[in-house]
Amino acid sequence: MYVCLLVQTLTPAQVRYTLGGVFLGLFLAALDQTVVATALPEITTELEGRAWYAWVTVSYLLFSTIAAPIFGRLTELYARKQVLMGALALFVGGSVLCGLTPEGRGYFWWLVVARGVQGAGGGALFTLAFTTLAWLFPPRERSRWAGLIGAVFGLSAAIGPPLGGLLTETLGWRWVFWINLPLGVIAILLIGRFMPNLPVLGKGRFDWWGALLLAGWVVAWVVGISAFSPRSLVREPAGAILLILSVVLLLLWVRVERRATSPLFDLSYVRIRTFRYAALASFFFGPAFLGGVTFLPLYLQGVLGQSPSQSGLYLLVLTIVSVVATGAVGAWVSRHGRYKPLLLTASSLLGGVFLIAAVYLPVQLAAGVLVVLLAIGGLALAPLQALLSVVAQNDVPAARVGSITSAVLLARQIGSSGGLALLNGLYSYGLTQGSGSLPEGLRWAFTGMAVLSAGLIIMTLLLPNVPLRQKRLEEETPA
Repeated sequence: MYVCLLVQTLTPAQVRYTLGGVFLGLFLAALDQTVVATALPEITTELEGRAWYAWVTVSYLLFSTIAAPIFGRLTELYARKQVLMGALALFVGGSVLCGLTPEGRGYFWWLVVARGVQGAGGGALFTLAFTTLAWLFPPRERSRWAGLIGAVFGLSAAIGPPLGGLLTETLGWRWVFWINLPLGVIAILLIGRFMPNLPVLGKGRFDWWGALLLAGWVVAWVVGISAFSPRSLVREPAGAILLILSVVLLLLWVRVERRATSPLFDLSYVRIRTFRYAALASFFFGPAFLGGVTFLPLYLQGVLGQSPSQSGLYLLVLTIVSVVATGAVGAWVSRHGRYKPLLLTASSLLGGVFLIAAVYLPVQLAAGVLVVLLAIGGLALAPLQALLSVVAQNDVPAARVGSITSAVLLARQIGSSGGLALLNGLYSYGLTQGSGSLPEGLRWAFTGMAVLSAGLIIMTLLLPNVPLRQKRLEEETPA
């Protein structure tokens, strides 16, 4: 209740500039997942790390996955403002280390480690963006701002690759990282100046054993699953051993969390339907979305014969529709409170597009038809990007909203790493079947995305059909 009274005393300028700093930090973290992609060939050539190409990306993914639940819990036990500024400083510091990578052979692993530091800050910022909204707004009003978070992701996906190419060609690949420094400092200054000192609601000590075990099973899972993708980090037998180890560590982690007096994540919240099925929906949505982003450009360029610039323009249609629809979705849910019809419709549309591609993938496609299909895809992405985290927070007290939010993001990251390995495996299998053509490989990949979308549809069906709360849980529940 004290948080609610404190937030009500904030001026519109304080709220606006606080959100500006949070969204700017989130934009940098999201942008860094796409802007580096076009610079990687130049980086690996200069640092002679071509054989370990995938480690630059996996390092970022790995540490961002681990950092999300850890920082989610830290925001419950320590001052939120300082934790958020620490996450921004960690991300900016990692960017500086990346930019300072020495020239010459043997320094590729400097960059890999620096990307891990940067990824830890990025993962923390993903969690803290949604938790900041939870501190400032009740669930129904929160959905309007969560739509902007989806728009931030869409914008970063659209401008990241061309910006990375431009910086690499003109100023050099290190500027892909240096660009984060001035913008990150601005975000830190905005948070430091305008974000209120919200009170600490959680009690207890930080669960170090839980954090170490979580890091252990996540590392074993991500590295192990990479053995079954084309750019493998370890051989398949070692990958199988790591996957078994990840299951063992996960079971041990669950046991420790059940017995801990102040667990990293309170497993009793799994009983809450909104959280449980929103997290599982994120698990299926992550790889379906990432698979589409990965294989769609390959279809546009490799099958339809478009140039990279032409395919970029078509993908811009997907991004623009998604960004506009995300804002509309947030406004509609903020007014009416109903989220299940939107999520169910969106997941069905997404699954329908993937199913069409799996059954019939044309080698020629009229421009108008392609634009319509991409627009449908953009409409489908909007509710799923904006609402799943807000739905998960609906029936959770403010004291544990950080853990709940980070658990949803963790489910999405774990699903993305495993699902993308599955899709890459299906794609490779399709290339070896029949004629071994590129369309055949893509059809197998889209079949995998359709299956993942079916899981997403089932999870949205299982969500309770209730409106988002107009007030926080503590305000609506009698003392």
